[in-house]
Amino acid sequence: MRALLGLDDDTAVMVRQLACTEPDCPPLETVVAVLPMEGEARRWTLRRSADQITEDDLRAALLTPEQHD
Repeated sequence: MRALLGLDDDTAVMVRQLACTEPDCPPLETVVAVLPMEGEARRWTLRRSADQITEDDLRAALLTPEQHD
């Protein structure tokens, strides 16, 4: 994600794998959050475990609307 977005080293990227409890959701999902020093945080949820996510999956996530807390 850091490379795809051209992020600098001061921008935090958090990856969390969580149990999904929603109907029709796989057992695990992965949340990727980008937390810049300045500006608004961005977040994407990928409906698969972290070890299954590819660079193509990340590219596709970037094309979907961001999720905000």
